[in-house]
Amino acid sequence: MLASERLLEIEEKFEAKVERIVPVELDEKTLRVILYLKDGTNLRVAEQWDGKVLKRYSYYWLNSANELKVGWDNAPHHTQMESFPHHKHIGRQKNMQPSTEICLEEVMGVIFQQK
Repeated sequence: MLASERLLEIEEKFEAKVERIVPVELDEKTLRVILYLKDGTNLRVAEQWDGKVLKRYSYYWLNSANELKVGWDNAPHHTQMESFPHHKHIGRQKNMQPSTEICLEEVMGVIFQQK
């Protein structure tokens, strides 16, 4: 998937639920955007695509002071995780837990459940 196509998809799916969407980087395979949510929090989105396959991702949900609430990613550095390479950081980088949320749509579902 091209980053520009993914941005359009994100806008269509979430524009009614977010304050604004700010593209940070778009190239052929890489997308970086910030979703500013209506409650003052924001979600930093980074995705790398190989065709229709999401290869790498990170979704970092920050409070209004830009402090970590939850960060999801699949960086392959926590081999002890039962959900390796998928994991999340709760409240701080060193507080890691297994994660079943492995795409933006699942992460947004978690975020909007907590509101």
